[in-house]
Amino acid sequence: MYDLYEELKTILLSTEINLNTAFVRLFVSFILGGMIGLERQTRRREAGLRTFTLICVGSTLAMLLSIWVPQIYPDFLNGDPGRIAAQVLTGIGFLGAGAIIQSHGSVQGLTTAACIWVVAVIGLAVGAGMFLAAAIVTLFTVTVLFSFEKLERRMMLSGVNKILTITCTTSEPDLKKIRETMESFKVYIVSSSYEYNYEDNTARLTYKVNVNAKSSYSKLFASIRMLGNVSQIKILT
Repeated sequence: MYDLYEELKTILLSTEINLNTAFVRLFVSFILGGMIGLERQTRRREAGLRTFTLICVGSTLAMLLSIWVPQIYPDFLNGDPGRIAAQVLTGIGFLGAGAIIQSHGSVQGLTTAACIWVVAVIGLAVGAGMFLAAAIVTLFTVTVLFSFEKLERRMMLSGVNKILTITCTTSEPDLKKIRETMESFKVYIVSSSYEYNYEDNTARLTYKVNVNAKSSYSKLFASIRMLGNVSQIKILT
């Protein structure tokens, strides 16, 4: 038992890439990537368990190659093998961009995109033998994903995000009064967009708002309508 412990310790501390060190690092990467991917999977995100596990393992392998190339070819002078690992962060941006969805002024998928980037860095850290740092970041990431959402909801009055669209009969609606009216009903703007129609001189305001899940919208709509120059109001749930 003691011999097995010493052998495992030697493998973990080794800076030389061989079959044993490669296997252990890839296995650790498999576990850490799966932990974050499992959280995304339980929330029914497009990038889930398989995606995050593959990203983490792939990043680890890229780092292993970066270490292995100069180890095997010490006279390698015509390039920088470190670029193999460095390009992981550049390439991972394409996956992150694919996870982000923009619709009606609302942006979704930013958390998943951030997780993809973090998992790639975790994989690189494992490949470099920084097991403790990779484990700590994994723990922090899982904590943020599980716990901070509840904190955000408390900070936003346990609200939910919805898309509120206001169609105006004028190209210059009073944005300040609209905002003040919404805030008086505890409807808080997260993001907004402004669309101007040149043909009929009208405007469409699209807001991503945070509202109480049990709110009634009839009084809110009536108050916004009383501001004037409003032809239609709708909210997407």
